Amino acid sequence: MEKDPKKMNWPAIGNDTAIEFLSRSLINEKIAQTYVFTGPDDLGKSTIALAYAKNLQGEAAGFNSDLHILEPLADKKSISIEQVREFIKTLNLSSFSDSYKIGIIKQAELLSEEAKSALLKTLEEPTEKTVIILLVSDENNLPKTILSRAQVLYFYPVKASIIYDYLIKECGANRSLAKDLASLVLGRPLKALHLLENADQYSAYLVRAETIINFFKEDLNTRLSNLDKIYNDKSYSKQAVVSAQEVLEISEGIMRDLLLLNLGETDLLQHVMLKDKLMEAKAAIELAYGDNSGAYILSKMSLISDARKYLNSNVNPRLVLEQFLINL
Repeated sequence: MEKDPKKMNWPAIGNDTAIEFLSRSLINEKIAQTYVFTGPDDLGKSTIALAYAKNLQGEAAGFNSDLHILEPLADKKSISIEQVREFIKTLNLSSFSDSYKIGIIKQAELLSEEAKSALLKTLEEPTEKTVIILLVSDENNLPKTILSRAQVLYFYPVKASIIYDYLIKECGANRSLAKDLASLVLGRPLKALHLLENADQYSAYLVRAETIINFFKEDLNTRLSNLDKIYNDKSYSKQAVVSAQEVLEISEGIMRDLLLLNLGETDLLQHVMLKDKLMEAKAAIELAYGDNSGAYILSKMSLISDARKYLNSNVNPRLVLEQFLINL
């Protein structure tokens, strides 16, 4: 029975191409048994996966019982084969409402090699009326054997102007804050909404960003001392790695802004709300490096890539950040 497009519910912002494709698949009853949603975090992949599940199942009473979500455990860095086996076992059970059984795998790039192999066996012999959706930041982190059996949908950053309009019209944000958030989130609407709804976290982000901007004006001892303001975890925990990655992401954005200032492209700044602080850092770099200030910033951006490689190699996150500041 064809789905009525008027009765479908989808998120209100961004990802129009993916939503249109999924809507057509429902209307035409051309349901793939495996999907891969790929794109940066905070674009709405998870939200749309849940919306697709609900639209596919309609008003089926067994919706909650027939939807299963797999993600890394809080204290683990990967999704184990034991988790995948239990996930598959659950999906193979009969539906409570004779509807589709849907499994969503968040951060699917974190599947262990054994878990990927176990999942592949299921994808090769899929159960009828079962749909599996894998959410990844980069499809290249999944084996080609899995990708070849899946319908891959790409999620792209949303225009700042669209996020700006949405924050004002749908969320009641004031224009100044909406402009700042729309620039800050680099096309990630869910991040904009999160920061709008959590003013304390937005304030904490600005403190971290300003601290990082100041690194370009400080000597090494001051940098290392001020690192504690934005990162004071010395463990190897998953949260420590995530926090270190956040510091690197902000640092990358700051460096990009400094390059834009160097080129006179002030309208493209990500951290537009910290423009004055960025100008001070730019002046300090120019004082030290003169005409080579742009080359200096470009050379330091490679430190971000190196630091991420160290984090992925399980080097202590605190040591990674300290080494980053030593070489800045």
